[in-house]
Amino acid sequence: MKNLKIAFGAVLALSLMSLSLNAQTFSFTGTAGYARPQGDAFVDQNTGKSLSSFGLGYSLEFLYLLKSDERIGVGIAYSGNALFGVESEDNFDIGLYGLGFYGAKARYRLFESDRKFSPYAGLGLGLAVFSTPDVTITDNITGSSTLVPGASAFSLGLAPELGLHISNFVISVAYIVPMKYTINSDTGDFNGTAGALNINLGFVYDFSL
Repeated sequence: MKNLKIAFGAVLALSLMSLSLNAQTFSFTGTAGYARPQGDAFVDQNTGKSLSSFGLGYSLEFLYLLKSDERIGVGIAYSGNALFGVESEDNFDIGLYGLGFYGAKARYRLFESDRKFSPYAGLGLGLAVFSTPDVTITDNITGSSTLVPGASAFSLGLAPELGLHISNFVISVAYIVPMKYTINSDTGDFNGTAGALNINLGFVYDFSL
């Protein structure tokens, strides 16, 4: 019986050691903050004046940290932006525009994850979606209103990022590169670029499975 207990203990120890050796490390990050609209969609084509300088954005990412070097993470990311504009007779009617990014992401930390402070760089590549708002048109004669739904267009999404990990917190500057979109809408057509500069604060959590 004693030998059986020893053998069982040895097998259990080896199993736990195997699980430990095969444990996979992941990183989840969520951020939110300021978004500055970029591109033709937010510039008056006649005067060159900016039509918007404010927006709100947030991002989520889930990365697998490579076992050979946990400073390198690869996975998926999403970024959403609500971008505000001002009225222009020669561009979009004003409203709340959306810019979303869905894609794969790679991140490189300068120092190991057990360091409380580390700069990092990231790059996302995937699909970007630019959306125009719903517009309510009022007939001045009858007083009736008609809701014209917004429209969306898709393009390649490219999103470089620089940031700092400070313990479990993160400060980042990300840039969704302005890409070209073509939108046909009852409120006006658009053929130009749209992007966003994000300055975010957030939380990062590394864990093993």
